[in-house]
Formats: sequence, C-alpha cells, structure tokens
Amino acid sequence: MQLAAAFRAESGGGAASASDPELEARLGTLLARGRSAHPDLALDGLAFIRQLARCAAAAGTNAALETLNVEDLYLACACAARAAGAAARFEERCGPRLTAALAATVKSPDLRAEARQRVLDRLLVGTIDVPAKISTYAGQGPLDSWAAVAAQRLLANLLRSDATEQRAREGAAVEAALGGVVAPEVAFAKRRYRAEFERAMADALLVLDERDRLLLRLQLVSQVSVEAIGKMYGVAQATASRWLASARDRVQMEVIRLLRERLGASPDEIASLVGVVASQLDLSMSRLLGPAA
Repeated sequence: MQLAAAFRAESGGGAASASDPELEARLGTLLARGRSAHPDLALDGLAFIRQLARCAAAAGTNAALETLNVEDLYLACACAARAAGAAARFEERCGPRLTAALAATVKSPDLRAEARQRVLDRLLVGTIDVPAKISTYAGQGPLDSWAAVAAQRLLANLLRSDATEQRAREGAAVEAALGGVVAPEVAFAKRRYRAEFERAMADALLVLDERDRLLLRLQLVSQVSVEAIGKMYGVAQATASRWLASARDRVQMEVIRLLRERLGASPDEIASLVGVVASQLDLSMSRLLGPAA
C-alpha cells in the first residue's frame, strides 16, 4: 500500500490502511500510464504520486484522478525533478505551441530566440527565489497549452521588468547629468505642462512609420544594441544609428511643435519645455512603447 500511503499523506488524508487496495490499484494504473508514455524518463514513482495528490487536493476531489492529463503530469513532474532527458522531451512536446505563442509577441527572429531561452529557463529551471514554473502544472489541461499561456505571461513580465529597469537607469543618468539639480524654470515647466507633454509625446509617436517605432522599441524597451539592430535589418551599424537618430529627431520636433501649437506659452516657457523634451525623450518613449502600452 505504498502508493496509497504516500497519496493520503500528501493530500492530508493520513496513512493508508488495509482498506486501501482500490486506491492503490488506481494509483498504480496512473503511474503505469505515465511510465508507458515516457519510458526513458527515470522518475521516482512516489514523487509522482505525491504530485498527483497535490493536484487532486487543489481540484478538491479524488474522484476525477483519471480525468487528469496523467501523461503530461508525469512529464512535468520529471522536469521539476530534473530527470535526465526531461527538458528535451518537454521541448519536443511543447515546442510548437511555445514557438507560436512567442511569435505572436516577439516579431524579430533574433529576439524570439533570446526570449525563448529566457522563458524556458523560467519554466524549467527557475531562480534562487522562484522555483521552476513547471512545478505549478496541475494536469488540468494539455501541457503544451499550459506552457503557451505561461510563456506569454512570463514574457510580458520579463519585458515589463526590462523596461522598468531601463527607465530607472535613464532617469538616474539624467539626474546625474544635471548634477542632481533641475533648473527652476525646467522644474516649473515639468509640473505645469506634465499632462500636455505626455499627450504630445504619445501623439508624436504616431507620426513615425512602423519601422521607426519598432527600431525605438527594440533599443529602448528590449535593450537591443545598435549593432544587433543593424544585423536584423541587414544594414551597417552606422545606418541603423542614423535611422534611430532620425526617428528621435522627428519625435522631438513633433513634440515641440505640438506644445507650441496647443499651449500658446511664452517664448521663455517654450524654451524651458525644449529642455524638458530633450532630457525626458528616451524615458518617455520607452514607457509609451513598452509592453504595458
């Protein structure tokens, strides 16, 4: 009654008794299904049964054990246990759905390869503080569908984290360049016209074509180097740099034009706003072009 005992202990049902042959047989059948589907993966049977018990407890019933995606659950458990060959089997099982999910979010093939690796690391390896995401799979649906949804969420969080870190760095760089002191007229202009500035920035980005917006997003949000951007487009680094500079200049000029047109501010105030635009341009664009937008 080893399997039943492990199952009941993990699900909070206490140790198994002599009246557990039916549960033992059911669990033995489920374990055999998992091993038959993945004969090359060496996984401790009791570890699988304990995971099965946790899934059943989360679902609130033991009656539906046979309705779980047992074969996928066995593979997920093997991945969580770092069984030899499990990661390769996971990619074989879930790779096509992961590719489709990432393609819907990341258009560049080079970036997609990097994103795929980062997502796989989170799914199968985890970090010091966060366990591998695969350990949360509960067998309620096909593993490849679960992996696709998890990948999209993980990628959104990773990109959002990258964008936040980038904005923090840029903000610190601006403050350092100003010696930690903002000129009074610039500070006044920022406070008075903050809403108008943000609206003008959003509108100015609309004048860019799709390529220029993508270029700025790659550099400011996804942290892709100018050299890498050039390789993506098959042009020299100097050409990619000129494209980026031209896109920035267009946005800056359009923001200033819109502010002049909409505010009717004095020449001194407009001069102050030019300083605000110059110092906040990349920071604002990274926020507006980021994943949350």
